[in-house]
Amino acid sequence: MHTVGFYLRVIPIALVLCASVLAAESTVVKQEAKLLEQRPIEQGAVSQGMALTDQHYFSSNSHSICRYDKNWKLLEEKQIQIEGVNHVGAIDYHDGHLWAGLLHGPSKGKYDKKLDRGVIAKIRTSDLSIVKTWDISDELTWIDPVCFDGKFLWVGDLRDLGIHRYKISGDKLVRVGTFRYPKEMHFSQGVRVVGNKLYTIHTFGSMDGLFEFDIPDELTDAVNHPTRVWPIQETKMHLEGFDFLPSVPNQIWHAQGKQVDRYELKGLLP
Repeated sequence: MHTVGFYLRVIPIALVLCASVLAAESTVVKQEAKLLEQRPIEQGAVSQGMALTDQHYFSSNSHSICRYDKNWKLLEEKQIQIEGVNHVGAIDYHDGHLWAGLLHGPSKGKYDKKLDRGVIAKIRTSDLSIVKTWDISDELTWIDPVCFDGKFLWVGDLRDLGIHRYKISGDKLVRVGTFRYPKEMHFSQGVRVVGNKLYTIHTFGSMDGLFEFDIPDELTDAVNHPTRVWPIQETKMHLEGFDFLPSVPNQIWHAQGKQVDRYELKGLLP
């Protein structure tokens, strides 16, 4: 049984933690995410993330990447095999290539921390072949979503919580800052950069949803706070990756495993 002294110590701590969560959420404008369509996935899956192009839709799953037509009909699925890693995260598309982050997760129900690694892969969309990889395990070992905006590669990590920004320098990826967000948001499941805005989706913390941030001129260890949030439904599973429709920038498709959901994000210009 706990003593009165125990509760006198614990209750103030709990109140402080609660207040910090409320403060983090209080300045965020809540916008409506209107569910427009739910599409079953007959073949393959969309369980980790997606990358939408004018010609094809791509999905990432733990061990594979799928190519779909724009009606989500499966055209091709290819296993992604890179030595030392066994899990593909949420992907992105840029200029004829997919970008993916891979880690070494549990294998056959067993997890060995000594095997932790983080690898970035650049994948040609025409044949889903891997054209280049970068091992960033010296810095990040539990990565998932990536986004390449044409200048910087953004990589979400759980161990060093935040979205880490890299530039390509010759054959190397060089980290040039980390975008910190409130720890109440926990791990990013998908990220996109549009102009000077960063969009990231979260599901395992006390702040869930699709969040919008302003990207500061300089990335420091200061915590960045979201400006808007769109509540996204967990219709089949927890929240996963997303992407904006190429021709309709205020709409997204959202990954739900054997289903994808299309939303209109109120407040974004079409």
